[in-house]
Amino acid sequence: MKRILLKIALFFSMVIIPFLVLFLMPYSKEFAYHFIENDCYNHGAWIYDRINRNSTPIDIAFIGSSHTIHAFQERKIEEMLGGGFHVANLGYCRYGRNLEYILLEMLLQHKSPKIIVLEVHEDEEKNSHDIFPYLAGTKDLFFTPTIINRDYFSDLFYGASARLECFKAKYIFRKNDPKPDGELYGYAASTRKVSEDDWKENENAWQKRLKQRTFENVERIQMRFPLAYLNKMIGLLKEKNISLVFVYLPESGSKLKSPKYTGYYQRFAKLLIPPQMVLNESAYWMDAGHLNDKGSEILSEWMAGQLQNEFCLKPGNEEATP
Repeated sequence: MKRILLKIALFFSMVIIPFLVLFLMPYSKEFAYHFIENDCYNHGAWIYDRINRNSTPIDIAFIGSSHTIHAFQERKIEEMLGGGFHVANLGYCRYGRNLEYILLEMLLQHKSPKIIVLEVHEDEEKNSHDIFPYLAGTKDLFFTPTIINRDYFSDLFYGASARLECFKAKYIFRKNDPKPDGELYGYAASTRKVSEDDWKENENAWQKRLKQRTFENVERIQMRFPLAYLNKMIGLLKEKNISLVFVYLPESGSKLKSPKYTGYYQRFAKLLIPPQMVLNESAYWMDAGHLNDKGSEILSEWMAGQLQNEFCLKPGNEEATP
């Protein structure tokens, strides 16, 4: 019996020890953000370079999903604010508060933003962002702010695989560091217009989704995960006295005029609701979930006005007044 137990222990040690060694090795953030080059327009590499390598300040940062990427034109907002403000669209495709948290953390390490505009949508995403394990540090992977994390072990697995690729790139293939991207703006332009079929299909899908029964006790438990990261983000901003504002960016078909957790968001900051004339007009959408250039231009002008009113922003005055 002892011999069998010894063999089992030896087997697991051969698996676990190399796994742990990967997490003890240095992991390059530069590698991580460029490793995901085939995802989300290579926006990860651009975000890394804009924050870490580009000396241009970031006064106003937009953080959210691809809805944010396609909603806010930095050039237009800077133009409307009258100069003196540097705006960065740091949205990243798909939902996941844990990814937004590590992006905000990196931003605050290297820049001194005055205002953060944080996207909210119809509901909160209950799962880990699928890119999180590739970008997160070892501490963030192992020590999540809540035990309610159904993706915990898969995040560890993919985090380990990314670290293995980093080791191979540095010590075996000896790849050169990628050239920095000097582009200032992250807005993703599109002149496309959503088809009537996609518009209607999204609306029908949302009608079915909204009719589905939800179990309050289960949802309350699931919500601990996104809210834990949201609270950490709010805590970071309070600590550094940085202003926060939420903006609601729904899909076209939901027809929900406000997010499910409106009351929760409003406990911490102003919640901005875009004009219904933009959300309800198909000519302003590139597909059922994202605005096109026409829609984003209108929304960017609206957002600039909201920021001016909320924070008393004046041309030539970069100070934000909470």
